[in-house]
Amino acid sequence: MAKIFANINKKPGAWIVDPEDKGRKSIKSGKCFLKNNSYFEIELFNPLSVSVLSDIKLNGQSISKTGLVVKPGQRVYLDCFIDDKKKFIFSTYDIDGSQESLDATEKNGLLEVFFYKEDVITLSNWKSNFDKVIVEKWYVYPNYNPYNIWHGITPPNFNITSSNSTTTNFGNVSNSLYSSNSSITPPRVKYSNSPIETGRVERGEASKQQFTKVDMDFEKNYISSTIIQILPESRKPAEVSAKLRDHSKSESDEVLELIQKLSDLHKSGILTDEEFSEKKTELLSKI
Repeated sequence: MAKIFANINKKPGAWIVDPEDKGRKSIKSGKCFLKNNSYFEIELFNPLSVSVLSDIKLNGQSISKTGLVVKPGQRVYLDCFIDDKKKFIFSTYDIDGSQESLDATEKNGLLEVFFYKEDVITLSNWKSNFDKVIVEKWYVYPNYNPYNIWHGITPPNFNITSSNSTTTNFGNVSNSLYSSNSSITPPRVKYSNSPIETGRVERGEASKQQFTKVDMDFEKNYISSTIIQILPESRKPAEVSAKLRDHSKSESDEVLELIQKLSDLHKSGILTDEEFSEKKTELLSKI
């Protein structure tokens, strides 16, 4: 009898999918390549037995002031920014190759999703819940698709003291300006001769997804994350076609067969050691 082992390492995950057939886009080394003006959706799946809150960021910015709650076993297809319900669209443009431009576009097309587990009160942890984060949540109307979409206020850096008062810690921000009196030397900008195509996730047409409030609490530390960089198709590494690989393979096989025949001729005394070595070296150079 076959044994079935439970996967204890299951974690919530996120993928980029096609809006039409919900097919997942290919992701290699954390990178996904899309054409200019491509609409896409974010698939979220929760394999756990408790709900999770997902904090979603695009281009380095949260898609709303709230997060998205995914129930146990639920699969959600999100197609828009939550606040203004504008669909996700990937739009490309060219920049120069300077380090300054590369730094400015470092988070272009970056998708970051952090998952927080539902804070379930039990006899063993009820005392610690006096220090818990109190959040306000929302859920989507179920008439959009078979999967109900839920969401709630995230953010990992927000200290929420009550349901009606919020304290946000952004830290101190300081800016330095280069001037003639400054001892700081501005960095030297390096330029590339060729333009580089980059792309950002912009707001497209209006979405039909609708959201409604729901009350739940979540733990402060995220349990898993998904990070994907969306890039233009022009940045996709070149791949050897299957036809070319098959041709190369068959050519190598032919060379090896010829060497085997030469070896037989050499063993039978028809070819001298020098002749065999010369022909063998010639054939091996073609592989």
